[in-house]
Amino acid sequence: MEALRRELSARLGEGLSLRPLGEEDLPQVLELYQGNTFYNTVALDRQPDLALCREDLEALPPGKTREEKLFLGVFRQGRLAAVLDLIEGYPQEDTLYLGLLELQLGEQGKGLGTGLMDGLEAAGRAAGFSFLRLGCLEANLPGLGFWRSRGFGEEGRGLWEGRPVHKLKKQLSPEPCNPGASSV
Repeated sequence: MEALRRELSARLGEGLSLRPLGEEDLPQVLELYQGNTFYNTVALDRQPDLALCREDLEALPPGKTREEKLFLGVFRQGRLAAVLDLIEGYPQEDTLYLGLLELQLGEQGKGLGTGLMDGLEAAGRAAGFSFLRLGCLEANLPGLGFWRSRGFGEEGRGLWEGRPVHKLKKQLSPEPCNPGASSV
C-alpha cells in the first residue's frame, strides 16, 4: 500500500499534498464532513462527530488488516481538501476498494475529484490491481453520475446500513495481475 500511496502522491496536481490521516487529524476530517450537508442527509442517521470520524479511520472490511488500509488526506495549502479510504485486495485479491472519497464542499465541481481519480486509477494500475470497486448510495445521484462518467459499471446492488447501494466496478488493466508485484 505504501507504493500505491507514493504513486498517487506523485500524480497529484500542483499545490496538493497527500499523507495518511491519524487521530490528530480528526478535527479537520470532522470539519470537512460537516460541510457536506447533502451527503450527510443521504448517508448518515446522525450529524457527523469525532466518533464517526474515528470509525472511518479504523473501519475495516471482514478479513482485512490495518496494513491493507490507507486513510488519506489530500491537502491544499495546509487545509484538508479531500479524504480517501482505500482497502487493498477487497473483495478479491486483484481489487483496490474505494471506501470513501469525500471532498471539502468548496473543492467540489472544480476538478479535484476527477484529478484524484485519474491519479488513483493510474496508481492502482501501476501497483498491479486489475479492478477498482466501490459502493455508491442510491440516493447520492450526483455521486452516481460522477462514477458512471468515470467508466464504472454496476455489478450489483446491496445495502449499507439499511440504505440501497449500487456496487460499482471499473477494470484497470486488461488482464488480472498480481497486486503488490510492481516495483513502484
